[in-house]
This record gives sequence, structure tokens and C-alpha cells, in this order.
Amino acid sequence: MIDALEKNEPYEFIRNLIYKATDGKIIKTAKEDLLDQDSLPALPYDKLNTFYPITKFLGKTYLGEKTMAYHSSIGCPFTCSFCAVVPIYEARWKAKSARNVYKDVKYIKDKWGADAIEFHDNNFFVSEKRAVEFARLIKPENMTWWGMARIDTMSKFKDSSLAAIRESGCKIIFFGAESGNNAILEQMDKGGTQTGDQIIEFAERLKKFDIIPEYSFVLGTPAPTQEQVQSQIDFEIEFIKKVKAVNPKTEIVIYTYSPVPTEGSELFKQVMKSGFRFPETLEDWISPAWEAFDLRKNPLTPWLTPEMIDKIRNFETVLNGVYPTVTDIRLNMIKRMAIKLVATMRYKASMYHYPYEIKLLQKVWRYRQPEIQGF
Repeated sequence: MIDALEKNEPYEFIRNLIYKATDGKIIKTAKEDLLDQDSLPALPYDKLNTFYPITKFLGKTYLGEKTMAYHSSIGCPFTCSFCAVVPIYEARWKAKSARNVYKDVKYIKDKWGADAIEFHDNNFFVSEKRAVEFARLIKPENMTWWGMARIDTMSKFKDSSLAAIRESGCKIIFFGAESGNNAILEQMDKGGTQTGDQIIEFAERLKKFDIIPEYSFVLGTPAPTQEQVQSQIDFEIEFIKKVKAVNPKTEIVIYTYSPVPTEGSELFKQVMKSGFRFPETLEDWISPAWEAFDLRKNPLTPWLTPEMIDKIRNFETVLNGVYPTVTDIRLNMIKRMAIKLVATMRYKASMYHYPYEIKLLQKVWRYRQPEIQGF
């Protein structure tokens, strides 16, 4: 596009462009196919290092002293109706081979001392064969790592595959559980195979491999009446407690549902029918209110009442008090025991109103929330 503009040449047939024509009409050109990842040239780490020292990007996290971030694939082959990845990649996925991923990781480890990896792929574990091959390659390097997956995909992995992944240094895997309610899972179009029972069974299964499941849940999806919305929230809270009962090490990340423009999906139709509208100007999209909404912390959806939002947030506070995230490396054992002692009675009695004492401790100790701050 830049070449075309500089040379005053036509740009109308360049793929992947969205622009406003002279008559004001918005034009979208055809989408380019995803590029074969292994055919791309090697990433110029050494050149980058001359401008921005690589060591400054290797942070101390729960995983290691020098944690590197890496993207080994693009896209996702699924079409969840609440996910912003879907309109971009349209169920397409392309990945680097396990060997090429290993070569990059080993290069950064040997040259700059990386000892851990966060894989930021939208879905690292699409291919069992690729995941296991990478696990066997990386095992001798004694690195720890984390990635994102789907429960209904990894539940089909053989025990030997899960064992190999853990033995290679994988300590924790993020899963979009989203809901224990099968009707809501269908509403979200979670691939058509995930169920509430499967979510609980898989959390229990991972215990024997010593892999920590990090489950995200989305509360506050639309329903015909406010009573139904409240009932759904109450169901999810009790379901999360069931997950914790079968595997207390399960990390729980709670989001409030934020609509995304997955046009054509039933969920999108319900959202628009309710009166919700997306921003229409650039200024609105970058406003503080919408930024908070985008982080799924300040919902602007018409079907949620302030009382519902308070209940979700207060339950999250109590839950994080009883089960502080293992990824908060600043929270020592004494602090963990203290905050758990304060929160346990509330959790057992389902008393979530006004948990100010827990919030105070979390504020004083700067409790870390993975859904906002990562590791």
C-alpha cells in the first residue's frame, strides 16, 4: 500500500485493506490467505537487540527469572461467537513447525539466557502432534512454559501426550471454560463439543499430570429477562465452586461479558436486539469508558444491573481471597494464609456482599490479577 501511494499507483486490488472511497463509501478488499509460517524469513533478533536490548524483554514471572514471550501461530480454527479473533481470521490457523519454534526459543535461551516461555498464540494446542513434538524437543533445555488451549481439544489428548507436555516444563495452561451452562456454551458457539461436565472432568484429570488448569469464565451473557440473567450468574458462581472442589489448584479468571462484532452469529443478534451499540467514532473507541469495557471490567450492556455487576465482582474478590493466584510471585506464604483466613468464612457461607476487608488487603499487598496484568 505504501509503495502504491508513493508511486501514485492503483491500490484498489491490494488485499487486506479497508478504506473510505471519495464518495464516502467504506471499501473492504479481499482478505489475503494466511502465510505459511515456516516459509517466512527468520526473525531478526540480533538487529532488534541493537535498538532494544532483548534482555529488557525477559521479565521475572511465576514461570522463571527471564521469561520470553513468543507467538508460534496465527489465528484459530474455531468460531466462538464472543471472541474478537473470529472476525479477523475467520476460523483460519497457520503455525510454525515445532522444530522452527524450538530453534527460535533455543537461540534466545543460549544467547540471552531465557529460562521460561509464554506462548501468546490464540490457541497453541490445536495440533496434538505439534505440541508433543515441541515438548520432546524443549525438554532437555529445562525451561518452563505456558500456553492457551481449548478444553474440548486437549481432553482428547492421550495421557502419554499430557505427560510429555508436563515433563517438558509446561506448568500451567489457559483454557476458555467460559460457562458451565450447556445452553450458554451453545449460545457462545463453543465448537459444539464442550460441556459443563467435561470442564469439571478435565480439571480433575489434569491433577495427575501436575498441570495447573487456568480456566476463564464469562459471566453476564444476555438473556430474555433480568431474572434469567441473574439466575445464570448464580449458576456460574456455584459451578466455579464445583470446579475448585474437584481441583483446588485450578486458577479461575472471571470476565464480564463484552460483546464483539461477530456479525451473523445468534449471540450478536441478541446483543443488538437488546439495544447495545458499538462506538461509531475513533474517539469513542479509545475513550477510558470503552477501554475499561474492553478489559471486561466495566460493562455497558443494557441487560446487566449494577447489583449483578457488584455480585460478580464481590464473588471474584472472595474467591481470590480463598484461592490467591499462584502467579502472583510477590504474595508470600504468610500473606496468602492471612487473606485466605479472612475470606474462607465468606466463601463457605456464600456471603459475598461488601468484602471490604479482603479488598483492603488486596489493595495494600497490590494483589495481581492475571486477566489484566498477565503473569
